[in-house]
Amino acid sequence: MDKLTVKPGFLSKLFGKQPQEIEITVDGIFLTNRGERELVTWDLLSDVPKCSNGWFFSSLEVGEETIRFLPKSETGKLVQQAFQHFYYFHSTTAKQALNRINEKLSKVHYIRTSHVEKISAFASSALGKTKLPDTDSYNALPSDLIALYGTLRNWSSRNPAFIDSLRNRYIEQQLAEHGTLFDKIESNPLTDKQRLACITDEDNNLVLAGAGTGKTSTMIGKTAYLIESKQAVGHEILLLAYGNKAAAEMRERIQEKLGVSNVAAYTFHVLGQKIISDVEGEKPSISPLATDEKLFTSYVDQWFSSLLSDTKYKELVLQYFEQYLFPEANPFEFETQGDYYEYIRANEIRTFKGENVKSFEECLIANWLYSMGIEYKYEVDYQEANTRTPDFRQYKPDFYLPQYQIYLEHFGIDKQGSTAPYVDKDKYWEGINWKRALHEEHETVLIETYHHEQVEGELLANLETKLALQGVKFNPLPADSMLNTLREFGAVTNFSSLLSALLKQFKSAGSCLEALKNKKESPQLVAAAELLEPIIRRYEDHLAGNREIDFEDMIHKAISYVEDGRFKSHWKFILVDEFQDISFPRAELVKKLRDSRKNTSIFCVGDDWQAIYRFTGSDVGLTTGFDQMFGATKTISLDKTFRFNNKIGDVASRFVMKNPSQVKKEMHSHLHVDQPSVSLIRKNIISDDYYGHVVSVLTRISETAKPGATVYVLARYHFKLFESSQLRHIRSMFPNLEISQLSFHASKGKEADFVIIVGLDNGKHGFPSKKLTHPLIEELLPKAEEYPEAEERRLFYVAITRAKHRCYLIADMTKASSFVKELVKDKYELTLDEFGIDKEQSEAKERRCRSCESGTLIKREGPHGTFMGCSNYPLCNYKESTCPRCNSTMNNSNEYRICSNSSCSWWIPICPECGGNLMMRESHYGKFWGCENYRSVGSSCCHRQKFIEPPE
Repeated sequence: MDKLTVKPGFLSKLFGKQPQEIEITVDGIFLTNRGERELVTWDLLSDVPKCSNGWFFSSLEVGEETIRFLPKSETGKLVQQAFQHFYYFHSTTAKQALNRINEKLSKVHYIRTSHVEKISAFASSALGKTKLPDTDSYNALPSDLIALYGTLRNWSSRNPAFIDSLRNRYIEQQLAEHGTLFDKIESNPLTDKQRLACITDEDNNLVLAGAGTGKTSTMIGKTAYLIESKQAVGHEILLLAYGNKAAAEMRERIQEKLGVSNVAAYTFHVLGQKIISDVEGEKPSISPLATDEKLFTSYVDQWFSSLLSDTKYKELVLQYFEQYLFPEANPFEFETQGDYYEYIRANEIRTFKGENVKSFEECLIANWLYSMGIEYKYEVDYQEANTRTPDFRQYKPDFYLPQYQIYLEHFGIDKQGSTAPYVDKDKYWEGINWKRALHEEHETVLIETYHHEQVEGELLANLETKLALQGVKFNPLPADSMLNTLREFGAVTNFSSLLSALLKQFKSAGSCLEALKNKKESPQLVAAAELLEPIIRRYEDHLAGNREIDFEDMIHKAISYVEDGRFKSHWKFILVDEFQDISFPRAELVKKLRDSRKNTSIFCVGDDWQAIYRFTGSDVGLTTGFDQMFGATKTISLDKTFRFNNKIGDVASRFVMKNPSQVKKEMHSHLHVDQPSVSLIRKNIISDDYYGHVVSVLTRISETAKPGATVYVLARYHFKLFESSQLRHIRSMFPNLEISQLSFHASKGKEADFVIIVGLDNGKHGFPSKKLTHPLIEELLPKAEEYPEAEERRLFYVAITRAKHRCYLIADMTKASSFVKELVKDKYELTLDEFGIDKEQSEAKERRCRSCESGTLIKREGPHGTFMGCSNYPLCNYKESTCPRCNSTMNNSNEYRICSNSSCSWWIPICPECGGNLMMRESHYGKFWGCENYRSVGSSCCHRQKFIEPPE
């Protein structure tokens, strides 16, 4: 930039002492007065010189001095020149800062968030030390300075678009440079998303790899890329897998593909061992109790049995059984009566006498009466009066104490007198009042207990007081007699198994015993913790005495050694497989390793849609909320599957995404077909006998499949599968097929050409499983998801997506899984008639019990003939009559019940108010349709109508 000289006009000599020449240079402003030159350097000026225009001349402010009588034509140029020199001079700091930033970037690869944070702080500091013009003048800067400050401002503000553009530029360059590697590292070229995952290196990286999208290939590709791009050498990379087989497979593939043998591919347990060995100088000994489940359970059972010889411990055990024998569930928290009945059935809630009771709270009362030596009878006929009518059976009070002629009724009401949401409050209270009046009329003693007493923890104590006031004598069974009864009932064995599971989960979760004992909001957990404490002590003494540790100790010990710096990590890159199965302690170990070495990144591959191991301590929330634990994260979804076709994918993806907490992603299948590939086979299934139906499916597969095609028969539980002899026979029938059977859990990570799924029933051992996790175990597991049956839904996704070409679902619609019903109700793209369907199966939907809403009406024989009864009997007593003309079943169809026999087709209108049958009646006004539930006294439905059009 040339220098510029300006001289004031002749008037300047007449007014005061001021420079007679002004020269703008790179170094500053030279002011000449009477031969003397003074340099005002740019660093001495707090601001750029400013110009003021008068009528004929201009003035220039240079620092504190004002130079007047400057020619207007020259002053503008002078100010512009001064402006540029001033800001060029003050840009030195900014230029140096940007040079340092660029120098830093030349030494990194992918720009991580941690890099951005440091650069942002540095750029902000540099800008803070740099003089910049105000907003109005900013655009007058030279273009190179605008670009300079713009870049620093982008860094300072962490402009996402700017940073992404730098990252994208790097990714494009790396894709071009390492394209050959990505083409050849696996048998098939890596997909675009796999390549992107390999190159991206945020501080924390989460790769959501859907079923069949090539997660292992991505792990191998990532390792190869890090080595080829010289970002790491072999010993700086750690790969973590969940099983020895997976870890060995990764080691072998890396050795084969890369010729590198020093990449560490470990399980978490091997990693823990190596960390401990490095610090302590010797390999820790793993207890046989950690690897042999039966041996561990046997030891716990021995410790528990020996403790039962201690009087105080025995009393604590008996107190626990009195209160907490079964997993408690509040009936007010169920949506339907049927859901509550399924809880009762699934958890086999029976009294010590083997009685099938209708509620958890009734079971508590029955067992307490038994333990107190009070003879009782459950739901026997009321002794003092015959209450039978054409519409109602004999009154059966909940309990009768024959020795004292006392009746007990347990009422399901809260303190406000409300009932569970699925119970008709008015009708229920009418029943309460009727029972009270009946006992008063016949002067019989009625003792009442209430649901709210159990909620408040006072049910049994209050009952004891009420009975004592009636003169009831208590003769508690001796502790040993009670214990023998509990042994016969199976409670002692079951509790010993529960203690084993509790001990395992307690260690796995790293729980604090004192914290459990102080959980006043969970008295059951407090009671169990007191019983567990001496078991824990014996277990720890056993480990210490044998100088052994278990896997849980190994992880926790490894964490402490990394955290306190005794273990020095040499891994720059930590890659974790099957991350959706991770537990909090393992995630904590990964995090501590990352933090223990500067500039370490983690790369986790998993699929939240396939998280199915919460019962072992796995926490899907660590995947769906990955960044909450680890910090800044780049998430990439591998959305192209090479396993199943698009029609299988459509059904499975739609089903699993019904849960809004699952990460949304679109799966694309490599193989496209036009017809549905999930077939629902609706057949009558008696006593879990699927043999004939599976053979029919295998026959169909055998006719079309290539020789050697693989077939999996899958079920939620192992015992739902075939006996070994049956499986051998089936294999001999179809020698052209490779047939295996697995549980849903065991099938994860595997695939077959065809899949047949059985055991799709409702109930305890159906699917989804209705058996509750014991509340004590629940307390120690990761927090359950709010969405109902979320993990079971993911398990169904896993089962369906094992199939490459076709998946067959075999279900009896009269007792089908709620998941199967959902597929039909929501019109999923299924094949519904591949094997035909009989009338009972096609009409099962219309036979749902209208009382409990979960049972199905099935034909039964009674003393008065054929009727339709609920499958939840004896918990649900709902009945419907069969066709009055031909005795066939009747189906609900809109406002009618229609005989299923097409040659009969008799119909009965349904009451729109209560759901009962409408019957033709007659009064002095003539004939009309009236509800069968009309009563002249008491609860009644008074609906009537004159005309009803026959159904079409």
